[in-house]
Amino acid sequence: MARQRTKANSDLPENLYRYGRDNQYFRYRHPQTGKMHGMGSDKIKAIAAAKKLNHILMKPSDLVRAVLDSSHESFANCIRRYQEERQPLESLKPATVKLENYRLNALSKDLGHYFADDLTVKACAEWLDGFKGNAYTKHRGTLIKVCTFAVSKGLMRLNVGLNTMTAPRLTEKKRRRPLSKEWYDLIYQGAPEWLQVAMALALVTLQRRGDLVLARYDDIEGYRLKIIQAKTEQHGHRAFLKIHIGESLAGIIERSQQIKPLNCPFIVHRLPARRIPFDGQEHHGQIQGDYLGKTFQKVRDQISVFKEMEPEERPTFHEIRALGGALYLRQGFSKEYVNLLMGHTTQKMTDDYTDRHQQWTECAAELVF
Repeated sequence: MARQRTKANSDLPENLYRYGRDNQYFRYRHPQTGKMHGMGSDKIKAIAAAKKLNHILMKPSDLVRAVLDSSHESFANCIRRYQEERQPLESLKPATVKLENYRLNALSKDLGHYFADDLTVKACAEWLDGFKGNAYTKHRGTLIKVCTFAVSKGLMRLNVGLNTMTAPRLTEKKRRRPLSKEWYDLIYQGAPEWLQVAMALALVTLQRRGDLVLARYDDIEGYRLKIIQAKTEQHGHRAFLKIHIGESLAGIIERSQQIKPLNCPFIVHRLPARRIPFDGQEHHGQIQGDYLGKTFQKVRDQISVFKEMEPEERPTFHEIRALGGALYLRQGFSKEYVNLLMGHTTQKMTDDYTDRHQQWTECAAELVF
């Protein structure tokens, strides 16, 4: 809400104020951050600058937007049309649509008040700078998709700004440490039984947590456990796995069947202290992937060795996948064996996971010459 103008500032545009002895200076109050910026002592220049800043930084009211949208294309309208016309054609999973709409809503809230042709690279860059790591990459990708769609529909001019905006941020060196077998054992010992089952299942099958929590007993046919990898399903047969149930996997499944509630159809399950339903829930003992990851982190953070690490360095549940792949290789299984189990489309993807677990041999070089 705009501040009430005092009599001393009644002749100035919104957000511009007088200050100093005899009010001979002007300063501009940023409408979003509240920070004051000096504008000098020239009234004409200060008013001109304040009006320009207000046009860029202040979101128009709904009534003003309605009038503007009738003659100019707003970026919010570009987002709405993307959701109506383009998004349904992408064959996205419901969960993926939900996440993309979350980003689109944030985009509309923060940048939707711009006219599409007035959206600047600087505005986009400053918005993206509010995100880090994977969130930055995801929001940047969504922004590019909307802009590309808007250009193709003639809603936005193609200019150098779009190409500049597509330049990715320089990636920071990955700080998360790989999960060693010793660390895995420490977390496993402190975990509740259902989490131990999930950890063991991840280590043996090399599957992602989202696929593990969906694995069911009725997915077992004979001595095979069928898993469809949600993340790579679009890439074909590599994502449709029939995993042979050997001695280790059979023991994990048998142990899971002893965990209450006994009638839960999901291999990874638990008896909740209280029932809190969630979207897509089929049984009160069912577990969401996020809950699995957060419980793993909670147990991990109770162990002294991890308390000494920075939070971004501590290994997550996903690191079990890389550890399991490395253990398979150490036991003499081929790279192709691990590649198939992980569902990767290329060997390089598998190598990226397992190379961080490369063991080094101690030696010396002390030749005198």
